[in-house]
Amino acid sequence: MDLNNVIYRMSPGRSDERITTVYVRVQWRLRLMPIERVHSYLVHPSKHDEEQPAVSGAQIPRHGSLYAMLMSVFNRAHEECDIEIVFRPRDDGVQQNDCRDLVVAYAQEPSVSNGRLLANRLQAVSTHRSGLGLLFLIKGSDEGAHQLVIARFPADQGVIAQENAQQLSVEYIERVFMKSAKAYKSALYSSDSLERGFWDGRAVDRQISGPRELSDYWIREFLASELRTTGPAGTRRFAIALRNAIRSVGDLGVRQELLSAAGLVRHQHGRRRSARQLVEQFGLSEQATVALKAAFHRPELMDEVFEFDRDEFQRNAPYRAVELDNGGLLIAHCCPN
Repeated sequence: MDLNNVIYRMSPGRSDERITTVYVRVQWRLRLMPIERVHSYLVHPSKHDEEQPAVSGAQIPRHGSLYAMLMSVFNRAHEECDIEIVFRPRDDGVQQNDCRDLVVAYAQEPSVSNGRLLANRLQAVSTHRSGLGLLFLIKGSDEGAHQLVIARFPADQGVIAQENAQQLSVEYIERVFMKSAKAYKSALYSSDSLERGFWDGRAVDRQISGPRELSDYWIREFLASELRTTGPAGTRRFAIALRNAIRSVGDLGVRQELLSAAGLVRHQHGRRRSARQLVEQFGLSEQATVALKAAFHRPELMDEVFEFDRDEFQRNAPYRAVELDNGGLLIAHCCPN
C-alpha cells in the first residue's frame, strides 16, 4: 500500500471507521522498523557567510500525517538508498571523521541539541543554489540494529489563498516543504554497534533527474564521505569507461591520449586513486577528460576512490596501439601477459 495515497484518503467526508481501518493497516506494516525519535531543523544556505544564522530545531511528535510520511521515508531507505558511501579517514590516515563523530553522538543520544550540530554542519556547506532546506534526523531500529536516516527536503514556493468575510487574501510564501514528498536527499546508516559501526552507509539524491548521481555538497562536504567500492569493481568500471571512450572519440589526437593513459595506468597497481586523480596525474586534455567522464554511466563515478587492479584492468581494456610509418594508428586487442 502506498502511504502517500493513504494520506490523501484521510480527508473530511470519509467515515471514521474507514480512516481508522486504513491507519491500523499502515501501522502494522511499518511496525517492523520502529522509530524512536525524529528531529527537524531549518537550514539556511550559508556556505560563504562569515556569521552563520542560528538553526531552529524541534522534535516531531510520533503521530499525525507528517510522522506517517517520515515513517515511509525511514522504511523505504533500505531500498531507495542504493549508492554505497563511506566516511573518509583523516588526511594523516587516522581512522577518525568529524561528521561520523556527530552522527554517532546523535544516534547514542537523539536530542535537539545533538542534532543541531549536524544541522549546523549542513548549513555551513549549503549554497544558494541548494537553497533553504528542512533537515530530518530519524533514529530507529531494524531487527536489533541501530538505524539512522538523515533526509533533507528543499524549500519550494507557493501561494496561500484565504477567504474572509467575502474577501480574498492572497499571500506568496517561499517556505513550502514536502509538497510532493518525493524530492529529497537521504542517507542511511545501520549497525549493531555504534562504537565500531556507522563507518559506511548508503545514500540517494531524489532531487536529481536523469542518471543517478549525488550532490557533492551533500556527500563530500556535509557527510565528509566518498563512494565506496572494491578494487576490482572500481578498476572494472574505470577500464570499461576508458575502453568506451577510446571507441567513441573521433579525434585521433584525443584517442591517442586515452590510449597512452591506458598504457600508463598499468603502473598504478595497488595504489588508491580515483579516475579524476588519474586524469590529472596523466595530464589529459579537457577533450579527453570530457570523453572519459561521458563514458561513465554515472558522472560521480569519476570521483570514487578504488585500489587499482592491473589484472582486472587488462581483462576489460586490453588495448595496444602502434603508430605506422604513414602516420596512421593501429589499435588492436591484446592478450594479457
